[in-house]
Amino acid sequence: QTMEVGGGVGALAIIDFGHVAAMAMVASTMSGAMNAVWLRQLEQAFPGKAPKEVAAKTLIHAVILASIINSAYLVGVPLFTDCISAATTYSVSMPNLMNPSVMFEGWHFDEFVTLTKLEVMMFIPYNTLAFTFVPPSIRPLTHATISATFNIAVSAVTLGCFGTWCDNAMSFFGGQ
Repeated sequence: QTMEVGGGVGALAIIDFGHVAAMAMVASTMSGAMNAVWLRQLEQAFPGKAPKEVAAKTLIHAVILASIINSAYLVGVPLFTDCISAATTYSVSMPNLMNPSVMFEGWHFDEFVTLTKLEVMMFIPYNTLAFTFVPPSIRPLTHATISATFNIAVSAVTLGCFGTWCDNAMSFFGGQ
């Protein structure tokens, strides 16, 4: 969020802590706990490091779990942000969680495609290496490290400032 406004001392004043808490909730449940269980299930279903098993685990992870987790971020982060905001401001109008259009208001196809592209660029290479070289017992930890980096981009997407984030990141790393 501070990259969106150019960083600096005043940037902390505009951080949406409800959004931060919502990201933490979705990340800990989906990228954390659910992913750890999923990785264990994949290893049990396709044990080994042979190319066939590695390819199966990598593709199944990319197609099935990535879609579920990316959708959870797109739905959960805006929804939890609204709930947290309503609770912390003592608002009488909590989001109507029984209404599917309210529940899925944050899911947009273009944002899903953006997250899927990022997922493919980051996790297919990582999973190919991890399923080959990283022992299953520590894979959730190494995956969490990669997920933390991915979550920075997810935050930019769910805040609606992914383009600005990319421009600022390019400037930071000496690009354009």
